[in-house]
Amino acid sequence: MNITLKEGNRVYQVTTSTGKQIFCNIDDLNKVVKYLGCREGYFKIYHFWNNKAQRLTRKALDELFEGAQLKKEFYY
Repeated sequence: MNITLKEGNRVYQVTTSTGKQIFCNIDDLNKVVKYLGCREGYFKIYHFWNNKAQRLTRKALDELFEGAQLKKEFYY
């Protein structure tokens, strides 16, 4: 899977319980979760703020998708 990160946008890291990980922007987050075959409760999403990774909560993730006017197509 080829992902192109866009400069100036927030970067997200999806990690699975088996150690797989992918970096992406919010536009590609639905595709990445589907590609990795993530199941609810078995993966984590981090975002980078001030060069530090912070784990996203379900509520914060919903707010980020709403702010980007996108629909979340997975359960977190």
